[in-house]
Amino acid sequence: MRYLIRAVKYFFYFALMLVVIMAGLYFLNMTDPQAKDFASMFFKDGVDSIKLIALVFAGVSAVYPLIGFAKIKAIVPGEYADIRGMIVSYMEEKGYVLEREDGENLSFRARSVVRKITRMFEDRIELERDFTGFVVKGKRSDIVRIIHGLEARARQL
Repeated sequence: MRYLIRAVKYFFYFALMLVVIMAGLYFLNMTDPQAKDFASMFFKDGVDSIKLIALVFAGVSAVYPLIGFAKIKAIVPGEYADIRGMIVSYMEEKGYVLEREDGENLSFRARSVVRKITRMFEDRIELERDFTGFVVKGKRSDIVRIIHGLEARARQL
């Protein structure tokens, strides 16, 4: 279900970005002033082009959650009681606040409203305790950065 929600969210996000770009072009007078309708003002084939673009957006939106979100292992050795403080302080430095703690599993959300909006409220980072450390779940670009930082901090302990 989460996958479907993300796909629909990204479809509307891409459509909104297209509308913003088209509005910018219109207000900068960079469109065809003799166009018969709105669609032909921006696209050579008019409505047919919009249908094709919507189809492309649907395809990209369907695939993006597969590659944009991930679960990756982070090797953070030590007892949970010893490393919990380091993890929470590191995540706070990176702009996240502890949302929930279930046993040895942690969930963080972005503190910044701007970060939440730019990630379409997909800003949750989850750390599930594993034998060797944690399995980190979230947006791939965020968790790769976080994993490298956590592993580097754990080596300093």
